[in-house]
Amino acid sequence: MDLLIILILLAIVLPTAYAAVIGAPLAATNKKLLGEIIKTADLKNGDVFYELGTGTGRVITAFAENEKIKCIGFELSPLYYFITLFNLKIKNRKNYKLYCRNFFNADLSEANAIFCFLMPKAMRRIKEKFLKELKPETKIVSYAFKIKDWEPYAAIKKQGKLPVYFYKIRGLL
Repeated sequence: MDLLIILILLAIVLPTAYAAVIGAPLAATNKKLLGEIIKTADLKNGDVFYELGTGTGRVITAFAENEKIKCIGFELSPLYYFITLFNLKIKNRKNYKLYCRNFFNADLSEANAIFCFLMPKAMRRIKEKFLKELKPETKIVSYAFKIKDWEPYAAIKKQGKLPVYFYKIRGLL
């Protein structure tokens, strides 16, 4: 019985720790900024929104409130995957797909907008993937960290809150 508990804990803890190392540790997006983030992202009906690392699902759940947007989330940690799934279900969201896998191995080419909270090392890595896979005009919303050598077209900076940067692939090619 003790071995089973240890194995279950390892199955939860190891992927969660790995996700924190390759992407970012859990840091909830500020609730008060979410409305402003959604407004600034300015998604249109039929757009496809990706969240790279859903954490507890606060962002994807908020974006999925607009039923005319298709939301796709990736979360490597089984623990956070199930928390996100629970939050989407409890809020009765229907326009989403959620994957428990590494977004670095996913095809992002369908995205019209991407939200990410990634540490600078992961941002450098994902930047190349963005340039290879994303179509012109795809919007990238980066919570907390700038994408090195890219100029945001907009930013939200509030005292005492982490900044949010908005980019478009068009302006980068």
